[in-house]
Amino acid sequence: MMKPSCSILIQVFIIQLLGVLCHGQDFDFFYFVQQWPGSYCDTKQSCCYPKTGKPAMDFGIHGLWPNYNDGSYPSNCDPDSPFDQSKISDLTNSMQSSWPSLACPSSDGLKFWSHEWEKHGTCSESVLDQHGYFKSALVLKKKVDLLQILESSGIQPDGEFYSLNSITKAITDAIGYTPGIECNIDESGTYCRTNQTCCHPKTGKPATDFVIHGLWPTNFDGSALSNCNPNKPLDPSQISDMIAELGRSWPSFACPNSDDMKLWLHEWKMYGTCSDLDQHGYFQAALNLKKKANLFKILGSAGIQPNGKSYSYGSISEAVRKTVGYEPGITCKDDKSGNSQLNQIYLCASPSGSKIIDCPGIPMGSCKSSIKFPPF
Repeated sequence: MMKPSCSILIQVFIIQLLGVLCHGQDFDFFYFVQQWPGSYCDTKQSCCYPKTGKPAMDFGIHGLWPNYNDGSYPSNCDPDSPFDQSKISDLTNSMQSSWPSLACPSSDGLKFWSHEWEKHGTCSESVLDQHGYFKSALVLKKKVDLLQILESSGIQPDGEFYSLNSITKAITDAIGYTPGIECNIDESGTYCRTNQTCCHPKTGKPATDFVIHGLWPTNFDGSALSNCNPNKPLDPSQISDMIAELGRSWPSFACPNSDDMKLWLHEWKMYGTCSDLDQHGYFQAALNLKKKANLFKILGSAGIQPNGKSYSYGSISEAVRKTVGYEPGITCKDDKSGNSQLNQIYLCASPSGSKIIDCPGIPMGSCKSSIKFPPF
């Protein structure tokens, strides 16, 4: 079942009978499938732009697939009819722009087209040869300009949510037939969108909120302290009364998913041993500081929401500064499309961890002037 609150439109199936079909066909109809490249890249483990460069912001062809009325489909119907590039040489430029491959490593599309012909195209040979098969898909794409159809109904690729009914109606009204729509679940937040893998904790997906990354002792000259007492490992019994709260506020997204203790062991060994706080006090201080600087609430009050929209660096910085009284450090990570995404916000605290103070130096991040705040 599709979940409109956390799904990304990825494919639209147009069931369309080609006029050239005749009684001799070995199937009942074609699925003509177009795919939104942004969703593919946002929900797959990896994607690579074609060697010809980043595709245009448009739906791309995924395939033209023969199907039967009972829901089954034929495949690999003629192993003696391999893909022959020379037969579509006049279509290559159109294919690269309208039917690109986003698979890794980057390619010129030939491997993708070969797969589509041998798996699906060979099952349409009763009505279409190789040139006719690919040409038909290109012609159908021109007839069904999905991006224009959706934009004409106010449905834009802007990170906003639209109802399934509104998308379906826009296409049905334009072409006269009801489409099939397939979605993928997007990944969670900046960490998950910009790292190769991320796993939710064993306790489940955390709430939509900023989480603690660390409480890191630093000198006024900007140098960091680390691993100050290797003979003093974290004793889990010292923080047993705050395990539940730490799980909510300081979870690990590392894979494989864990109970978070490995992260806390690392943070204490690497940083906590360099503080003036005992084990319980170190973790309690981090939790208290998070409550004092409720970043999610602060940004929300300034109209800055995790909705996939972009906000200026200055507006984010000013919202935090006005509330906590001090300038924050902001770091970003680029998503797969090269957009800066809000990643971390730094605030400085006194050695006791009891209050927020002015930072002697603001961490330099990789944020562009416009920062995307992704949903979680």
